[in-house]
Amino acid sequence: MYRVVITGAESTGKTTLAEQLAAHFEAPLSREFVRDYVESIDRPIRAKDLGAIMEGQINYESEACKNSPRIVFHDTNLLSNSIYAEYYFKQQPKALDSVLSLTKYDLYLFCQNEIPWQPDGEQRDSPRARDEIHQAFEKHLADCPVPVIQIKGNPENRFHQAISAIRECLSKGKS
Repeated sequence: MYRVVITGAESTGKTTLAEQLAAHFEAPLSREFVRDYVESIDRPIRAKDLGAIMEGQINYESEACKNSPRIVFHDTNLLSNSIYAEYYFKQQPKALDSVLSLTKYDLYLFCQNEIPWQPDGEQRDSPRARDEIHQAFEKHLADCPVPVIQIKGNPENRFHQAISAIRECLSKGKS
């Protein structure tokens, strides 16, 4: 199974791109658990919520992987949980790094932050926070052993860049 993670800071078009790719490739998609979690608790996230968020994200990803022998898309993954935990709570749950290091991903599509920031209730902080979190993603992904492709431009360009990157990586995997 080939696992593609669409990642990046808040308000960078990840969910839109993930949904488009899953539809295009007719593949399962694991949603971003924290979005559903915030809607269910109807308050800002607290440090004590990090364990439940991590567990929920793992479950979403595992469920999506059960439904495809070929390719699966992840609208973020535990890397996002790790970066946000560090940014907002200055802590890193030990289990988070361990599980992230044991989980096999094949490609990161790193959505750049040049599109306009849009508010989204408790889901998003500010354009400044987005820029700082984007830098944290850049730092973490710079040393990533998994291929990382920067996705930028308007939504149509992003979609075509992502398809090209996926097809290229899939063809390399076959050789």
